[in-house]
Amino acid sequence: MTQDAKELGRQLLPKIRDGMDVVDPFGTHIGKVARVEGRHLKIVRLDQKPRNAHQFVSPELIASVDDRVHLDRSWDELRRLWSQDEFAEHHNIDRPI
Repeated sequence: MTQDAKELGRQLLPKIRDGMDVVDPFGTHIGKVARVEGRHLKIVRLDQKPRNAHQFVSPELIASVDDRVHLDRSWDELRRLWSQDEFAEHHNIDRPI
């Protein structure tokens, strides 16, 4: 991840509102924005158990913001990335086969 991508993501954070949909580049619904916390986006993912668990998204993954937050990775890539995260073990996230 480049410094430019991280800076762009940080510049987009103020445009993000609670409850916005979060999608991948193909429009696949990833979850909803819970809030911006510090320099990260906190979302509720569709595949988390319990449903009220959150996932933090680093700013370099944010590609653009309009009426939705667009991430720059596909849903499959994000699931692989997040399944390797220690967060996954604490929140019983469904993992791809």
